[in-house]
Amino acid sequence: MRFYSRTEIIKLLEIDDGFVEALEREDIVAPDAPARETGEFSEQMLERVRVAYNLVHDLEVNLPGVAIIVQMREEMSGLRHRLEGLLKDLRESSTDR
Repeated sequence: MRFYSRTEIIKLLEIDDGFVEALEREDIVAPDAPARETGEFSEQMLERVRVAYNLVHDLEVNLPGVAIIVQMREEMSGLRHRLEGLLKDLRESSTDR
């Protein structure tokens, strides 16, 4: 897994540092373990910043709304992966008969 510094995120997404700080204050993003000591962010956090920026600037969603949307989006993604795994298991068990 790749980790990004705050500076890299700001350059990659062409945003300002204040936006990332606001996301951290709202607990929308945070440095990930094991890179927490160096303050680096995972690819998942990079994606959260990207989604948050789009929600705020394109749809004018406030940060508390962004927090809810990001959490629900990740929960839905997790459920989708679990469902895909269950469907795969069902297909495999039906072919084993």
